[in-house]
Amino acid sequence: MKKCLGFAWVAAALLWSSAVWAARVEDNVSYQGWNCLKLSNANTEVWIAPAIGGRIIQYAFQGHPFLWTNPELAGKVFPVEENAYMEIWKNYGGDKIWPAPQGWDTQEQWPGPGDVVIEAPYTYEILKAKGKEVKVRITGSAAGGWAGVQFSREFTLRDGSSRLYLLTTMKNVSDRTVSWGIWSVTQMDFRAKNEKTWNDRARIIIPLNLKSRWPEGFHVMFGQASSFNWKPDYDKRWMVVTYENLVGKIGLDASAGWAALEDRAANKTFVQRFPYFPGQKYPDNSSFEVWVAGKGEFIHKHALRVAPDDPKGRLIEMEILSPQVTLKPGESYSFPTSWEAHRGTLEQVKDLGKGYDPLPQ
Repeated sequence: MKKCLGFAWVAAALLWSSAVWAARVEDNVSYQGWNCLKLSNANTEVWIAPAIGGRIIQYAFQGHPFLWTNPELAGKVFPVEENAYMEIWKNYGGDKIWPAPQGWDTQEQWPGPGDVVIEAPYTYEILKAKGKEVKVRITGSAAGGWAGVQFSREFTLRDGSSRLYLLTTMKNVSDRTVSWGIWSVTQMDFRAKNEKTWNDRARIIIPLNLKSRWPEGFHVMFGQASSFNWKPDYDKRWMVVTYENLVGKIGLDASAGWAALEDRAANKTFVQRFPYFPGQKYPDNSSFEVWVAGKGEFIHKHALRVAPDDPKGRLIEMEILSPQVTLKPGESYSFPTSWEAHRGTLEQVKDLGKGYDPLPQ
């Protein structure tokens, strides 16, 4: 009898353990007041908010949230007409998808944010709700907007791994030929507990392209060329970006297929992976861009603007760009990326040399 009881206890424990570790999807889950889809396993949680442009509003690893969310807009959902151009655009935070390049010179540049299509609610479909792998698809508005495109994304999370696989598809839903790149904008949180300062123990790292089109391996797009945010390390052949509360942006023709946020304060590292296609045209000639939200002067819509100090808005954007592709009406283009998180520093992350590592079939 004791043997039977012992066997039953072990079996129950194994079943409980497998249930805890199994990945799953839940809908109608609240995150800071937003109604979300939640993908999760034992160490990773991902919240997707369909109502606010289908964005990933948070990604957390071992209970640590990496993404910046706007505390002043928590739980709010504004009508599309109140979010349709830059001067009234609402920055909820998290990660979203835009068309690129952005600009105000020609019809071939996207003048957003915002955009009626980009900010409109997404629909969602749970493709696999639980088990060793879960998957959901979200689909944006087919109205087309300025760019004439519709975005959709598939998210896959596996049991026992922090790796989130993202497949973004851009479809031409207009009656004209268009040329755009897929542009993911991920806002990383650099706030500190003391609002007067920021997390000075975190940094963004992007390997430099040894065959870069720019002599320095990067180019300044906004802000001061000599900004203290940018710290290229030519010995290690990578760009280091720290938060210095100075507004600015750089572009890189990054070819290694990865970029990382190393947060020594949290003892965690966040990695984005993406494929790079040598010889193909990229928006802004860049496969990766970095925007630092801080105070200072910058040019927007050909006018000098001044960004004030915003203690609640201390963030750095990690921005992945796909090649710029030409699509005839009805044609689509898909671009895969992935996210992952690790305990410890960048040196402890394995297989960075692989760059983008596709979803196993």
